[in-house]
Amino acid sequence: MEPVERTLPVPPLAAATHVQQSVSGWYVTGLLFLIGAFNLMDRQILAILLEPIKRDLNVSDTAMGLLTGFAFVALYALTSVPIARLADTCSRRNIVALALAFWSLLTAASALATSFVQLAALRIGVGVAESATGPAGQSLVADFFSPRHRTAAMSLLAIAPPVGVMLAFITGGALNDAIGWRRTLMCVGLPGVALALLWWLTVREPERGVSEHRRSDVTAYDLRAVLHYLLQLRSLRYMTLGASLSVFAVTAMVVWSPAYFARLYSISTSSIGLSLGLATGAGGIAGGLSIGLLSQRLAKRDLTWLMRLPALSSLAGVVCVAGFLQLGSSPFALLMFFGITFCTASMLGPVMSATQTLAKVRMRAVAAALVTLGYNFIGTGFAPFAVGIVSDRLSAQLGTGSLRAALWLAALANLGAALAFAAAARHVRADIEGAGSSKGGRT
Repeated sequence: MEPVERTLPVPPLAAATHVQQSVSGWYVTGLLFLIGAFNLMDRQILAILLEPIKRDLNVSDTAMGLLTGFAFVALYALTSVPIARLADTCSRRNIVALALAFWSLLTAASALATSFVQLAALRIGVGVAESATGPAGQSLVADFFSPRHRTAAMSLLAIAPPVGVMLAFITGGALNDAIGWRRTLMCVGLPGVALALLWWLTVREPERGVSEHRRSDVTAYDLRAVLHYLLQLRSLRYMTLGASLSVFAVTAMVVWSPAYFARLYSISTSSIGLSLGLATGAGGIAGGLSIGLLSQRLAKRDLTWLMRLPALSSLAGVVCVAGFLQLGSSPFALLMFFGITFCTASMLGPVMSATQTLAKVRMRAVAAALVTLGYNFIGTGFAPFAVGIVSDRLSAQLGTGSLRAALWLAALANLGAALAFAAAARHVRADIEGAGSSKGGRT
């Protein structure tokens, strides 16, 4: 049955209303930034704890790659789109609050795991819960900011992952040396419950489509119509591939670099966590904000810059990975690691903004879920596992150097990302203009 077309009337918004919505929008975006940082901290805390967990549970690199990768996203593929579909029809505020509280409790409960199977099961639960907040959060932000100003807000969300990784490395490394990996997991998990309560008490659901300042299609399409509409967009398909390969590269480096330094250079987890954490946080913040804001400025004149800049940053990422692996433990290696996270963070804001602009109002959470599903499955899921397998296969010939050889996969992934974003740039202008026309005209 065809959906009944409904449109939002254009309300007469006074200046005071614009200011109020802007303040509310930045407050919500700020809280989503904190939630995103908690998301990545709880997700990547295992990277800095990888070696002590491996010794305690007596498992291989392949198993640890599975634990930090596919164990996390095992059910992500099955749950992210249905949860996003729910976010397009129900309260996004409640979905975010419940998901944050649930994954925080599971992270803390991971401290009680006594076997690899138990820890993997808990990580699967964390992955399911974390799949809910990104799409719902991006959809919320899109209702507070018009397309012309949306990239700036999305860029704030884009720097949450590197900040979360920075917190995971610095606090995880220090806490592990002081109290062990089990108590560390409990310490980083429980604060998320308090943040979930703050979110639930202070955030209210905005009216869908109100940021468009024009007649917007707010029809609740069925899932088949949503997927058909989104998957026909060539720019969205190429953009998802590019984001997936870019996240593959940075995830491989973030997950395995602590073990790389520990094995080859016998550096303590607290020293590794501090050095890599600062490099990750600084690089992510610098890349997410500078390139995100630059892309918004350039896209006002030419929409293809939304994809051109990610293509250029991915090429730079190839150079940074190569430099990191060749410079050993010198301070210049940390500069290259800064560059690796800079390059990946710089593409997230434009990608999230383009995704929300391409999608119709009640397709936005599903659109975000499809993109994040791609880069979580390929990047978060497959990257650690692939590096672990290659490292184990090469260990007989290369010894401790096998991990360095395996990390060259990150350079190849960045090269593929650059090509995919370049292909997306050829179609993004036409796709966005077509999406704007179908929604009632461009702003």
